[in-house]
Amino acid sequence: MTTRRYEQRRRAVTAEETRRRILDAMYAQLPALPSVDSVARRAGVARSTIYLVFGSRGGLFDALAQDVLDRGGFADLLAAVRATDPREHLRGGITATVRMYAAQRDALAALQVHAAKTDGAMQRAGEARLGGLRHLADRLHTAGLLRVPHATAVDILWLLTAFETFDTLYTGRGLPTETVADHCTAVAEATLLVPPPPRPAESP
Repeated sequence: MTTRRYEQRRRAVTAEETRRRILDAMYAQLPALPSVDSVARRAGVARSTIYLVFGSRGGLFDALAQDVLDRGGFADLLAAVRATDPREHLRGGITATVRMYAAQRDALAALQVHAAKTDGAMQRAGEARLGGLRHLADRLHTAGLLRVPHATAVDILWLLTAFETFDTLYTGRGLPTETVADHCTAVAEATLLVPPPPRPAESP
């Protein structure tokens, strides 16, 4: 490896370590929403370094919101989207979302409380979720599986995959993660999907 390539790799590793240290400093101060100055002090970096790494205060909160989801298992949600059967996309997507919420419940609850102060990060995360739900409704509609209008399906999916819906059952009712996922999936299937054709009667 040439000296130049080694230096490029070393700088990349150092930059990622700095980025991780800044995000960890944010985590450490939740459920309070930390200021850029307090994050810089805890991470041991200059305020200007945060803007250099994340571009803006909004970029910092965007990165935190995405990091929370990644730690919770966002990759499993992406895998559900790639399912060949749109019904499996529906089931897998809801289950992955609930598990992600459960894994990062406290961090997500803090971000929800302080959503107005995150420079639009939570709104942008919501818009991304809405785009994914529209894609799911498109797939179900194309497959002839929807029993309700497309727009209604999106609204119902929005409700069933909301953090608030999850937390009402998980924290409010004290239900286990998998039970919450099963309940939300059952409501989605009963509300949105055309009933499967009846099984042919067995010959005597």
